[in-house]
Amino acid sequence: MQTNIVIGTYRFVGFYVTQYLLNQGEEVIGIDWADSEASQYIMEEKELEIGRNSNYIYFPINKLKLLDIKQQDTVFISCYDIQSGKMDKIDFVIGEIVSLIEKCKKNGKNETPNFVLFMPIEKDVSIFQYVLSSIRGIDSAKIIFLPTIYGPWQSEGMSFEAGINQLEQSDIKAAIAAEYTGDALYITDFVNALEEVTSSSDRDIQLCSSIDDHWNKCAMLIFGESMDSVASQSTTKINKGTIFEVKSKLEPEEGIALQIKHNKRLNLLKTWRKRD
Repeated sequence: MQTNIVIGTYRFVGFYVTQYLLNQGEEVIGIDWADSEASQYIMEEKELEIGRNSNYIYFPINKLKLLDIKQQDTVFISCYDIQSGKMDKIDFVIGEIVSLIEKCKKNGKNETPNFVLFMPIEKDVSIFQYVLSSIRGIDSAKIIFLPTIYGPWQSEGMSFEAGINQLEQSDIKAAIAAEYTGDALYITDFVNALEEVTSSSDRDIQLCSSIDDHWNKCAMLIFGESMDSVASQSTTKINKGTIFEVKSKLEPEEGIALQIKHNKRLNLLKTWRKRD
């Protein structure tokens, strides 16, 4: 039976991909890492949602190289989460991912599993140069380039979450400068399109929203009148692969409202933890 390995299973995109696969009745091995004690409660909350599923098992990333991955398996690697999250061990995580890819390649072309790499559209993805160069030689690999993905559990390093948390303007500007503002997708719209996207014959695929000006519409809902001061730069459209339009079932107003509601709940949890 096919097994899915999700690297970044307790992050943002990786978590929803894990949830989606489990809901489809698939077997999933989740791989993740602890950043700090501050993020531990978030991992625990997510584990409560998926950890009891009989088709799910978790391994820390330092055990990744011990997995016996077969040709029929699929490895999902969320570089998007590594780029957008606040991490203090990026080099270590990337090193473990590259080691896994190289190990699988040594098994021979006919024994190499499927790889699906989620990459940010941003211009500067130099931190992933070793991952990209390693995976380019695998025929069964796909690279899916993602615009800004938003919704509940979005990383605190992303601009929408930073705006909802009412961080300093300098922090919000830095977050906006670091992400692609040319488009956006709500997280469940993305994962619901995943099966169709991965079945495409194209190797490099860039997802786009069916809603015009999606990122700006979301940003206006969060930043309002301060929009001009925090997002002063114009966006240059970037094309990194075959364009695949994702049908957006949720309007920006609904998606942002759900993210705000979840953010309030998360902040309550933080408060309760501090009291304990």
